[in-house]
Amino acid sequence: MGTLIPGASHTVVNLLLGTDERLRLRLTRFLAATAVYAFCSLLALLGVWWGLLDVLPASVIVLVNSGATLVFYVALRTGWSQRLRDPALTLAQCGFAIASTALAYALTPPVRGAMPIMMALVLVFGAFMLTPRDCWRLGGFSVLMLGGVMLLGTWRTPEVFDVRIEVVHFLLSAVGLSVIAMLAGQLSELRALQQVQKQELRAALDRLQQLATHDELTGLPNRRQVMALLSHEERRAQRQAQPMCVALLDIDHFKSVNDNLGHQAGDEALRRFAAILLPALRAGDVLARWGGEEFILVLPATPPDEAARVLERLRLRCADRASWTDRPELLVSFSAGLSAHVAGEPTQLVIARADTALYQAKRSGRNRLEIA
Repeated sequence: MGTLIPGASHTVVNLLLGTDERLRLRLTRFLAATAVYAFCSLLALLGVWWGLLDVLPASVIVLVNSGATLVFYVALRTGWSQRLRDPALTLAQCGFAIASTALAYALTPPVRGAMPIMMALVLVFGAFMLTPRDCWRLGGFSVLMLGGVMLLGTWRTPEVFDVRIEVVHFLLSAVGLSVIAMLAGQLSELRALQQVQKQELRAALDRLQQLATHDELTGLPNRRQVMALLSHEERRAQRQAQPMCVALLDIDHFKSVNDNLGHQAGDEALRRFAAILLPALRAGDVLARWGGEEFILVLPATPPDEAARVLERLRLRCADRASWTDRPELLVSFSAGLSAHVAGEPTQLVIARADTALYQAKRSGRNRLEIA
């Protein structure tokens, strides 16, 4: 029996709040406001019990608050509000709260002095959810609503709403609510500024992370990042008893590109070299810039013969003039040295063998692959 209760509670919570995180957050905030409405309704009923309020006005307050709460809940829970600019209906809820408070001011003369405080509470709540402009609009709306019910009260029942007292109430409330609305707007501006700063900081951190792990020119992982990757792949290869190969690629005659066409053309050749090879890689293969015109290719879970086929496909793709049609003068080929990882040996030895094979490929005429 004890295990069924938590499960039943979880089901009820999902039924009331849904499973979407954003919807849950909106409904949780809405239910917090609903608790305030429920508390005010209880006070109205208590006022009837004590003889401070008549049954009719108290009933009107309870029914209006209950009906509006149900409408807002249905609009939020069904997702209907998603089509609006403000899916949380924050401004609409605050506007209703102001109007409901003004109605309570008119229907509960003995306790009407507390109503401006409730309006101020709504403005403070809005500061954490609304834009500065909406906060100011809400402050103006609260002053207008309060002035309207005061004017109506002094006109319809001057024996209850003494005009002198209402003028004092209005002036004090208007000043107080205006100041609170102004402060709420400023708080909202600070909140919006903080959000912008957080986004900028997050973008800056992402940029720093990108710069720390990737080559700025080609966008490929840099030497530091690929060494960390190699260490990870080495452990995984040993753990799973899988083969792993590493290849070093060096662009042939790259110095002549810089000397004849300029360093900007050399940079463009490096960028295009990476862009030409990347689409031809298999899932899981990693191409990184090793330094200068040298690149390193990590081929996890790949035996030497298959790795050689991958490199040969890349070599042919790079040497194909069709890959450089828009900048044929930048066409380059590459030489490569391939080495297979041996269980238990450090990564540096694998790279050293690939480097030796690369130099052998360059001494043997370039634009070729040598296997260590």
